[in-house]
Amino acid sequence: MAIICGTDFSAASVGALEVARALAQQRGDRELVLVHVVENEADAPAARASVEAQIEKGRSGPPVRAQVVVGPVDTTLISFAETEGGDLIVIAASSRDRGSAGSHVGQTAEKLVSSTRVPVLVVRDPVPWLKFVRGEAPLRVLLGIDDSVACELCIQWTLALRTRGPVDVVLGAIYYPDEAGELYGLHARTLVDRDPEIERLLARDLVRRFGGPADDATPRPRRGLGRIGDHLVELAAEEDVDAIVVGTMQKTGLGRLGSVSSVVIHDAPQSVVCVPPNAAIPTLRVPNVTRALVATDLSQFANRAVPFAFALTPEPTGEVHLAHVVKPDAEIDEGELAKQLFALAPVGMRREVSAHVVRGEDAAAAIAQTAARLGVDVICIASHGRSGISRALVGSVADRLLRASRKPVLVLRPT
Repeated sequence: MAIICGTDFSAASVGALEVARALAQQRGDRELVLVHVVENEADAPAARASVEAQIEKGRSGPPVRAQVVVGPVDTTLISFAETEGGDLIVIAASSRDRGSAGSHVGQTAEKLVSSTRVPVLVVRDPVPWLKFVRGEAPLRVLLGIDDSVACELCIQWTLALRTRGPVDVVLGAIYYPDEAGELYGLHARTLVDRDPEIERLLARDLVRRFGGPADDATPRPRRGLGRIGDHLVELAAEEDVDAIVVGTMQKTGLGRLGSVSSVVIHDAPQSVVCVPPNAAIPTLRVPNVTRALVATDLSQFANRAVPFAFALTPEPTGEVHLAHVVKPDAEIDEGELAKQLFALAPVGMRREVSAHVVRGEDAAAAIAQTAARLGVDVICIASHGRSGISRALVGSVADRLLRASRKPVLVLRPT
């Protein structure tokens, strides 16, 4: 693996090269590759001389290999990085030196992150990165959190950066009260003002999503009214961070105009790290399953899912929540139902056990909302295994739950 640094010989590219050199030295890389892209083969000899001259200006760090490649800047740089086995592309955010030769690599940042399979560091201010590498100051990072696969890779990328030096992490999540209220099964009191209860639950989930101790990162949920990218840029300014780390869903066409990564790259005054959804990022921290929700309709088969919830959680610190869903207008004895739920706990299992009688028209939605509100790590449920016309008419709670919940779901199938 190697760092690939793109240059267009501008002053901004010089700063990007400094950062790339420092990071490569910090990682113990054998070499750094400095790449310049030309559109015409005839320009290659002069460009190579300029690349080698830029390399000579700095001596620190591992050896730098000069490369000049021919083609469109964004696609050519992407292809080169993937062919070379690069695991990070470093470029300058912009090229203000319009009199310089070259194709202005920095102007292609948005195109680059929309297609590459390699994380991209877009450098605006090299100083915080250099201080971080030298151990002079922590790097302060805003990590944009959502439910995407790319976000999980962003978390792992940030954790890897932390293994090489001090990184203060701010966990930023933009929420819309109506959507967040639906997620947690809460009534959104307003669509304009902050909702303290929703923010409390989001802050809890942000810390758990990051996966470390409670003081390992600072959660900052923020109510959204417009584009998520705009709010992240505002939050980064408020938190005085040095860099923003975001995932990219790599939208194309008109969809790219409103993508979070495109907005952040275009508008943020800080450096930006974009991690694509198919990047090869090693997993440094695995999910910690300590809380499980098991849903049952109290039938013999459904009750078989209960032991699995206990099996997945640790003893004695684990939590198991037993849930039963009834219609909103059902006339029931909730106390008696709670006793029946508690009776399902395996004998001798030391866990914190809670019983919940939940009212809702849609059992799957009610279970998903309860799981989100309780902050569990996994849901366990048994599927009655209906098929054919029975499934079409009645539907499957387990199947609908898989679509309704953002939590991992363990489904016990009939034998």
